[in-house]
Amino acid sequence: MESPDYTIRMDAMRREAQELEQCPPATQDIGLNMDNRQRAIEEANYGPANPQLDDSGANDEFWQAFADKFNTSMENAMTMRCGNCTFFIRTRELLTCIEAGLGEEGDPETAIEGGELGYCQAWDFKCASQRTCYSWAGKKQ
Repeated sequence: MESPDYTIRMDAMRREAQELEQCPPATQDIGLNMDNRQRAIEEANYGPANPQLDDSGANDEFWQAFADKFNTSMENAMTMRCGNCTFFIRTRELLTCIEAGLGEEGDPETAIEGGELGYCQAWDFKCASQRTCYSWAGKKQ
């Protein structure tokens, strides 16, 4: 059972997100988000599926294909992540949208921070900072 403080906080976040009127629909609609993410997987090679396996070599095939696409070394390709892509948005306003859209299932703050979630402007979905795709554009300073 949720605490009254948690419910009050979630209601406040929803109100703030609605007041912004700038929440991308995919931050509020899980089905749309999943459809857009699947499109990014199929059309732009969004991945790897589990970035935590990078150090083990289990993702080498993914990263080599990415390196080949960008005509660079695998080591350099592995630095080209969503978290430093110009399409990756993690403003306070967008994080509020994401948090409100996650709803009351679990702990939205933990989900956002644990996955270092942000919003991908290129593909219109919530994405994780440690992944990448073929739409990677420039490096944030």
